[in-house]
Amino acid sequence: MIARSEMVGTSSLVARGLRAGVEIGVDRIRESFGGALPRTSDQLAEACVLEALLHEAAPASGRTLPPVTRAGFSGHVFESSNCTNFLVDVEFDSPPNASLSRTLLPTLLPTLPRTLYAKLPCAEFATRAFANAVGFWETEAFFCSQLAHRMPVRVPRVHAVAQRGSRFVLLLENLTEDPSVRMFINRDMAAGTDPERSARCLRALAKVHAAFSDLSPVAREELFPTRLHTYLAPGGAARSRALNAAAIGATHRRAPDLFGAEHAALCRRAIAKWDALMEAWYGVPLTLIHGDSHLANCFEYDAPEGRRVGLIDFQGLQWCGAVRDVQYHLSNSLEPDVLAEAEDELIDGYLSALAEYGTTIEGDAARDQYRAYSFQTLMVAAVSLGLGSLTEREDTVRTVLRRSVASIERLGFADWLESL
Repeated sequence: MIARSEMVGTSSLVARGLRAGVEIGVDRIRESFGGALPRTSDQLAEACVLEALLHEAAPASGRTLPPVTRAGFSGHVFESSNCTNFLVDVEFDSPPNASLSRTLLPTLLPTLPRTLYAKLPCAEFATRAFANAVGFWETEAFFCSQLAHRMPVRVPRVHAVAQRGSRFVLLLENLTEDPSVRMFINRDMAAGTDPERSARCLRALAKVHAAFSDLSPVAREELFPTRLHTYLAPGGAARSRALNAAAIGATHRRAPDLFGAEHAALCRRAIAKWDALMEAWYGVPLTLIHGDSHLANCFEYDAPEGRRVGLIDFQGLQWCGAVRDVQYHLSNSLEPDVLAEAEDELIDGYLSALAEYGTTIEGDAARDQYRAYSFQTLMVAAVSLGLGSLTEREDTVRTVLRRSVASIERLGFADWLESL
């Protein structure tokens, strides 16, 4: 039964990958006829292209920018795990001549941006095919189009979101135009943060979790459809099981110093209990979680009430137990010795913030879920490293793998699994 389930999931992944490869090829043909979305920074950074996107692909919250008069690639490129991220220099028509009213525009944007933050698919074929097969780019595009303006914490303002074939384009607020903003990158996460900063991050996550808790299944489906869920979409459980199973041996071969034979054996025992794991992960009260909540997807900024945290990069968005974001953030963002000392206090602080925002999780239940989700956190790192790193810096993935292994050992995941 186990072999058959993994075979079904593998077949589904292969079929999706082949379809994604075909779509990538079709888009290259469309590009020669002018029928594809921009593929490169030079293709995107033209006034007419930007204007068309801002006009035709404004998100659900509506267009907030006047017509574009000039644009150009700034030369500023950002580190990204699977996208091409860069800034576009841009100038706009003056508000009196713009299509937006003089009274509305200052309300939406007190100061017109000098740059736009652009996201396109990365250039590497294998990563593009994988991303399209798994669907996390579609998830982020959906979030930007339909949900960003509903977030109770600060996220980048979305100016345009387009998806066609294998390609997408996101035009977002460049947060660094706010001098109070501090962004974090993968190297910051790998260096490790401190408990005080993580506590601020967890408070922001608690605010999101509380805002989308206690929704009915119908309301959840209307807000964020199951078809985009990595695990709960039709066929998602089999595909995710097959993907994780394939990563175990590959990760052990690639990093035996971090992921030993005993860790590989534990992961295989967990895969054998996949259905029970799924029930433990998704049989709890569900809310909307970020899903990739490590430090590099957080940013700090000044607010009237003090230093606050916002969130970026919603490719892992899903309905799940709220504690999943807590587990993922702490295991990825703090060195094991620092986390071991501060873990209980950080979890309790998160639960207090959650209660302050109107939702409660009992402490013992939260810690049980925390142990359960430690395996999911571990396997995200294992898939990234074992099946071809989805990051520009392999040492970052090795760091989060090491931290995740330390978490399952410290938390006694093996004993939890045996009792499952």
